[in-house]
Amino acid sequence: MNSTRLILLAAVIGTWSVPGYRAFAQDIVTMPAVEKRVVTTFSAPARVQAASNTVLSAPTAGVISGLRVLPGETVRTGQAIAHLTGPTVSTDSARLAADLKSAQIRAAAATQAVAIEQQKLDEQLSTRDAVIHVRAELDTAHQQLVAAQSASRNYASLAVISAPEPGVVTAVNAADGQYASAGQALVTVVPTRGLYVVANLYGSNASSVAAGKKGVFLAEGANAPIDVVVERVSWSVTTPGQLEVWLNAVQGTALVPGTVGTVSLTTSDDKRLAIPSTALILDAGQWWVLVRDRSGSRRRQVIPGLSDGGWTSIRQGLAPGERVVTQDSYLLFHQDFATRYQQAD
Repeated sequence: MNSTRLILLAAVIGTWSVPGYRAFAQDIVTMPAVEKRVVTTFSAPARVQAASNTVLSAPTAGVISGLRVLPGETVRTGQAIAHLTGPTVSTDSARLAADLKSAQIRAAAATQAVAIEQQKLDEQLSTRDAVIHVRAELDTAHQQLVAAQSASRNYASLAVISAPEPGVVTAVNAADGQYASAGQALVTVVPTRGLYVVANLYGSNASSVAAGKKGVFLAEGANAPIDVVVERVSWSVTTPGQLEVWLNAVQGTALVPGTVGTVSLTTSDDKRLAIPSTALILDAGQWWVLVRDRSGSRRRQVIPGLSDGGWTSIRQGLAPGERVVTQDSYLLFHQDFATRYQQAD
């Protein structure tokens, strides 16, 4: 009886020790690469802004007067933001007014001269050449008058700084009573029309976004998101790997400049080969899988795509139906590490 037990025990020990690796290999879990559509949603911080801000500058030198707007205040089209006064403006205005008065006097005199010369011609006391001459002077006087009137109107408009379109004041860079030089920025206004939701994306999220992609924007403090669609994308010149995404709100939805929140985009691959994400192995900056067939496991470099729900699409490196190791893939991938390891000198 004891000898029988010893024989059985020896048989069990032999089974554990000799074919152990073979039993482990038989337990390897694999799955085939299958056609699958992978859909993924990701989020990023976003802000509402215009394509470009309007900077109201001093068109000429002068003392600022009537500047009362504050950051956050809404302005309408044509609203006077400030006036320019002071000695420089007064001197220029007086000179232009004198030029206009002189042009008016010359035009009136030329008009009277034409009337007199025409009457003399009718009475045969003058010649046609004389009439032509005074008419030419009248034309010149009229041109000077038009130029003087235009210069006076233009300068008057320069002395009044107005909002060219509706918007929200975001910065005031001057104060009432301050002297401003020509071209100095006074007020910055963000237009309330032509606003976009702008987000910065990086990595794989950036590479999967293109014009026409749809998503939602949820502003801070808001309860309901706004539907948005990608209008255009542009890679940053100063920040490598950063993609600037400009999104339009759906028609009829009003955006508020300066609002911050979160934009969420949904991207998808067309039907591609996909494998369980657990089969992917990152080694030396490259993605690999272990392809398994009757002859055993072989390493295969792949290019993965989008991931969702435990599945990852494979853009390159696998064929339909090929089976990949999905359990203990890292362990099996590196099981022969000792044979490739070299000790340091």
